[in-house]
Amino acid sequence: MSGSGGKIRKCVICGSTHRVESNHVGGRNHVAWFTGPLCGDHHDRFHILLCQMRLDLRYTSDPIERAIRVLKAILVFAWMVLEGLQHAANWRKGEST
Repeated sequence: MSGSGGKIRKCVICGSTHRVESNHVGGRNHVAWFTGPLCGDHHDRFHILLCQMRLDLRYTSDPIERAIRVLKAILVFAWMVLEGLQHAANWRKGEST
């Protein structure tokens, strides 16, 4: 999938170009402008992790609760990116994970 300027979009975690979409990291109801490109597999994994931790990204009028939900989702996303970087670093060293 191409973004603006005709560039091929890549998953921020694995570099895949298959089914890449902009994922609303903190939920489109809370911080719609904060997106990260994820392939279909990592997008699915992201939402599975959010479900496992029972994180509800539906809108709430409580600004503190919105901030808590957003920060939790951002931490999950950051953890996934770090795991991807660790995997790439190990692969470059010839290690398997």
